[in-house]
Amino acid sequence: MIDGMCKAGKLDSAVEFWKEMVGKGLKPDKKACCALVIWLCEGGKVDLAYELVIEVIKGGDVEFSSLLFNALINGFCKMRRIDKAQAIKSFMTKNGCQPDLVTYNILLNYCCNELMLEEAEKLMKKMGRNGMGPDVYSYNQMIKGLCNADRLDKAYFLMVNKMEPNGLADAVSYNTIIKAFCKGGHVRKAYKLFEEMGRKGISPDVATYTTLIKAFLNEGSSDVAKALIDHMSGMRLLPDQIFYTTIIDHLCKSGKVERACGIFNDMIMQGVNPDVISYNALINGFCKSNRVNEALHLYEEMQTKGFSPDETTYKLIIGGLVRERKLAKACKVWDQMMEKGFTLDGALSETLINAIQSTDSA
Repeated sequence: MIDGMCKAGKLDSAVEFWKEMVGKGLKPDKKACCALVIWLCEGGKVDLAYELVIEVIKGGDVEFSSLLFNALINGFCKMRRIDKAQAIKSFMTKNGCQPDLVTYNILLNYCCNELMLEEAEKLMKKMGRNGMGPDVYSYNQMIKGLCNADRLDKAYFLMVNKMEPNGLADAVSYNTIIKAFCKGGHVRKAYKLFEEMGRKGISPDVATYTTLIKAFLNEGSSDVAKALIDHMSGMRLLPDQIFYTTIIDHLCKSGKVERACGIFNDMIMQGVNPDVISYNALINGFCKSNRVNEALHLYEEMQTKGFSPDETTYKLIIGGLVRERKLAKACKVWDQMMEKGFTLDGALSETLINAIQSTDSA
């Protein structure tokens, strides 16, 4: 009953039914308890989920379940309340419900995202002591945390010496380190890692190629980027939205807007839907080429297709209109921007105001 209400989106009804049931002294079953907690946590109502079930759990009226506790732990981690999450883990352990691999991975994910790497390493060791070796997700989270902390040597050591001997290293492991090398400007090191990946029988995916192609394009090595695109085609890997947007953005920044338009149209014909970032890349290209009318056409098109302009979209359009002295239209778009809750940065708003004032005084 409660599960059905939750699936139908009737969370308030499910909560009231739960309260009524508990108030009458009826014992909810494990399925109902888990369903209520999971759906409330997914809806961001973690405190309410905790309040509703904790007394029932403490009273022994419902069977302990790692699924239930994991939902609460994950909910509190998403709210960045790690102390509460760890307290729930301690509570479940003390009451005979042992944390499982999912429990540890939830906490590990939080620690790595927050760069609490010493705590993350302790969790990894504790997993081993408790007889559950870290899985590929565990290690990849650790690699991500190390890369974000600019500890790439340690990330590489972990992959080569811990993951690979156990057959756990995958494209995600390599992609994370390759991306970190590229972000730090070490594109040649990233490429060597890409070659090593192939030698070890781990197939690169679209994300691998996209990261490297973007890095080589940004440093002006278009020949290497072209070779990578050809290699990717030879692997029969289909370009995704991020790949197309990367190419469109580069072409627009290089002033090759017509080619960018062609790629944009190819993207749609191949059944890959553009997103706001894709539209922004092309809008930017049009505005920089003094083709603001075509940028406006895209601005209207994206909205008819259900994409809401973001702050970047508005700034690009307004900037392009100001450069072409189409101030009335710029003011209209500015009004639309403010209606959506966005604001112009100081430099652009000052440019627009000065342009209007100079027109008035002319």
